[in-house]
Amino acid sequence: MKKTKDISFQQAFEELEKITTSFERGDGDLDRGLQLFERGLELAEILKKKLASVEQKVTIMKKKFGDMEKKEEHEALDG
Repeated sequence: MKKTKDISFQQAFEELEKITTSFERGDGDLDRGLQLFERGLELAEILKKKLASVEQKVTIMKKKFGDMEKKEEHEALDG
């Protein structure tokens, strides 16, 4: 397991998929299952935060692009 703060989105997603597969197969004992469940929750939170960050960046970029389009339209009408 990679340290949580150093993990990329892709790595977190792949690790969470492995945990999910392990549960689907019924691998491991109760203690191991509890550890995996806890790690799965950590990974889900990491993924949620990373997605929220990307969503915020996309929103900002869309707003900037929309402002640029409005400015260009305004300049075209004035020009």
